[in-house]
Amino acid sequence: MQNILLFIFRLYGGGAERVVSNLSSALSEEYNVKIAIFDKEGTTYPYSGELLHISLPFSEDPVHNSWWQRMIRLFVLIYKLRKIKKRHRIDIAVSFGEPANLINVLSGFSKKIIVSVRTILSKEISTHRMWITRMLSKLLFNRADHIVVPSDASRQDLVDVFHTKNEKIKTIPNYIEQARISSQSAHELEDPFLEKLFQHEIFLNVGRVTPAKGQWLLLELMTREQFRQRGIKLVIVGESETEGKLKSQLLEKAAELGLSVFDSSTNGEFSLEHEVFFLGFQPNPYQFMRRSKVLLFPSLFEGFPNTVLEAMQCELPVIVADCNSITREILSPRMQMNGRTVKATVADNGILCPSLTEFDIHCKIDPTLIEEWIKGIELLEKDVELRGRLRQNALGRVKDYNKESILSMWKQCIKLS
Repeated sequence: MQNILLFIFRLYGGGAERVVSNLSSALSEEYNVKIAIFDKEGTTYPYSGELLHISLPFSEDPVHNSWWQRMIRLFVLIYKLRKIKKRHRIDIAVSFGEPANLINVLSGFSKKIIVSVRTILSKEISTHRMWITRMLSKLLFNRADHIVVPSDASRQDLVDVFHTKNEKIKTIPNYIEQARISSQSAHELEDPFLEKLFQHEIFLNVGRVTPAKGQWLLLELMTREQFRQRGIKLVIVGESETEGKLKSQLLEKAAELGLSVFDSSTNGEFSLEHEVFFLGFQPNPYQFMRRSKVLLFPSLFEGFPNTVLEAMQCELPVIVADCNSITREILSPRMQMNGRTVKATVADNGILCPSLTEFDIHCKIDPTLIEEWIKGIELLEKDVELRGRLRQNALGRVKDYNKESILSMWKQCIKLS
């Protein structure tokens, strides 16, 4: 059997990590699977194969490291990954996300090197501090055998901004494990506080707390009297970013808006008087999806929104920002629109709403944008027939992202010629 290495920062918390978890199990019958991570926190997602931990000096959070400490970590990581490739005689090395993709190429050695970009990279690394990553991505991506992206929006970004050769890029969407998600969504809530919370009407958001996810728009929605009078709760499920201050800024914003917040990371006192609940990372968000009123997904950009498809599988209506082509493709592949929507628009499988344009939580949000999101919510609330139709359509759409066909695409990409 050939030896394959899956290389990623960690094995919990996000969509790329879920892809690695799924791939390790799917490939284990045909390959000797090794997974290399360089996070100290261990794992949460299940996996198959041998897990290899790479220890590095200094802090994992780049904010706490000087530039020379970051460079030392980079060179140590290249050296240690190359040793792993040699020791385990790796035939195929597949990496996910930054900086893993760059390290994979720089460490060389394998017969086949595949990098996987899981987002709109130019926006993900747009800050001034990420200039080295931008420069190296332009220089190194074309040295890989293949670059795998989950959507055509990600592909176009690599071609236009990073000058990646189009013929090297493979578009392979993420697959949705329908049976597993449906099964886990039926689990009982074991925490009595959560059981009480989800007896209320819930606006749900699932995703990392990062500027790309635009969660501050949801805080604005929660100030509307029609929602406060009904005791609706906003529940945000997802860990905070490892760098930056968005979580604290969201808490400050909520306080400014007069919203009462529960933050699970502070071990504060749980009360149903709170209006906003930050629950952090949860290994089974599907049980929350099954019990919520609607998924609100105000992202400013997405590489591939797993959460939207997972909510659709749980028969949870979705209201999604029309942030780029992939969200529209999932909700309504037949819809023909010039530019992004500026109004709440009923699509085949959910509702599209206008997207935020600024990544800064302090920027004033256009009041008409907020009103369109409220209209989207009201459309679902008032029209029972619409809710039923969207649920039924959504279940059919999820089947397009089935495990068998997408795994076949991965295997063809990985296969040594």
